[in-house]
Amino acid sequence: MTEYSPFSLHGKHILVAGASSGIGWAICKSIVAAGGKVTGVARRADLLQKMVQELGEGNAFFIEADLATDNGIEKVAAMMPDVNGLVYAAGVSKMLPLKFIKRESLEELMNINYFSMVLLLAQMVRQKKIKRNAHSSIVLISSVAQQIGTKSSILYTGSKGAMSSASKAIANELSSQKIRVNTIEPGMVQTAMASEMEDVISAEAVEKDKAKYPLGYGMPDDVANTAVFLLSDASKWMTGRSLTLDGGRYVLLD
Repeated sequence: MTEYSPFSLHGKHILVAGASSGIGWAICKSIVAAGGKVTGVARRADLLQKMVQELGEGNAFFIEADLATDNGIEKVAAMMPDVNGLVYAAGVSKMLPLKFIKRESLEELMNINYFSMVLLLAQMVRQKKIKRNAHSSIVLISSVAQQIGTKSSILYTGSKGAMSSASKAIANELSSQKIRVNTIEPGMVQTAMASEMEDVISAEAVEKDKAKYPLGYGMPDDVANTAVFLLSDASKWMTGRSLTLDGGRYVLLD
């Protein structure tokens, strides 16, 4: 007889937006490892197919869609069966000083990092695709950047700040349906997005920043394991909260 674990996702089906790479891909793997089923959403069908092959048909499914468009969001909501949880891990980043910011770059980041998140949740709730009164959970991948305000991160910080702030209002609104909403705010995680940021600054600056993390930079699995906790019944008394994952960077200061 298998012993019950509140950390298990057995019997749960989770939708992961931004599933084709980085943190989203790691979350998909961790969901299946925890006994759940996952449907990944992204623009790259080839990468999503690779995910299904690796995780196993019957465990993983995918929907090719561009969440930066209304049509893409509507497609996902229409195709999805009822789910026990949703993770929004889609996002883009751009380092740009204030004096160089124009409306186009501002709209680009806000669109995928914030607008699409809100609109996807609105569609899923409107169509009753997130199960009510069933310990369902929504997990939003924000960033510790919105707490700090690093130079040239105005676009990214603003979009993630909007996500983190809105999550509390969404949690309040969905609490009557027993749908929980929490955010994860990671520090620097070694992903392709982080590598792109390293292309903008010097290798020396990267090493200097890394030295400020007592536990080093994080890995995608570190975020994924926290997401599984928030999706599982182990966190069923937790909503409207943010978990900071920064390897002690902004607490254990010399």
